[in-house]
Parts: sequence; C-alpha cells; structure tokens
Amino acid sequence: MTVDHARLKHLSLIAMNMKYLIFCFTLITLIQCTARVEKTDIEQTSSLSVRVDSLNALFLSGWNNKDSAAIMSTIASNAVVMNDSLVHSGKEAIANNWISGGVKVLSNVKTSSSISGVGDKLAYDGGTYTLDLSIPNGPVLKEKGNYSLVWTKQSDGLWLLTLVHIEDVTRLPDVQK
Repeated sequence: MTVDHARLKHLSLIAMNMKYLIFCFTLITLIQCTARVEKTDIEQTSSLSVRVDSLNALFLSGWNNKDSAAIMSTIASNAVVMNDSLVHSGKEAIANNWISGGVKVLSNVKTSSSISGVGDKLAYDGGTYTLDLSIPNGPVLKEKGNYSLVWTKQSDGLWLLTLVHIEDVTRLPDVQK
C-alpha cells in the first residue's frame, strides 16, 4: 500500500505541475494576444488621430483673425496654391503673392466639406466656401467657390498644407438647362 500511496502522491505532483504549466502557457498566450490586439488598434487609429476639420480650423482661423503668421504656420515649404488662374509654389511665393495681400481684404471665411479623408501621411478635404472680400474704400463683396486642401504629415510629425486649390465661382455665369 505504501508503494501505491507513493505512486499516487507522485502522480498528484505531476498533475499539479501540469496544471501549473497549462495555466502559465494560457496566461502567456492571453498576454501575447492582448498585446497584439492593442498594437493593431493603435496602428488602425494612428492615421485617424488627426482630424481634417481641426487642421482646417487652424488654417481658417488665421484668415479670419487676419494673422498671416498663423496661416504660414500651416503651410509646408514645398506647398502649391492654385487660386483661379494663379499658381504659387513654395512658402515664400505663397507668403508674398497670396497671403500678404489676401489677409488684408478677406474675412468671414467659412467652408462646407463635401469629401474628406485621412491616411497615414495624407489628409484631404474638399467642398465649398464663402467669404467676404473688402475692397479698400469700396464695398464688401460676397464670394463663393470650391476648395481642395491637401495636408501632408511631415517627418517631424506635423501636418502641413501641401496643396490649396481655390476656385471662385462667384464671377461665373449661372448656367441653367
């Protein structure tokens, strides 16, 4: 009987060790799965961590506050601005030929987005805009048009405008069929 008792005790220890090993293996597997899920969630939301409307709000706020420095802080060094038939390339040309004059006469800029999206390194928004154009010593004109904004994530993590396309449709004739 002592042999059977010793054998049962030995089998009991083996069973406890097996339970302990299974528990440890299960715990390690669960930790790895949880870590993998968290990483996947972070990877999926990292491209969504920037909101296009928030980026646009910074750009529009600069115009509405007549703050050329704020506007320039949203423009990439290699940006292109296409405004009707004019094209300005590079931050200096944009500052000298578009922002410096425009900031003095534009106000009440509002946008209505029709399409937008965000990727890992690119965000875009397009739609319609309205604004007030104050002619010096003249009337305030209402302008409306279409816009496209393309934001690019820079190597330092900042999102900057690389393309601004604005098309004034106020001066276009209404075509009705």
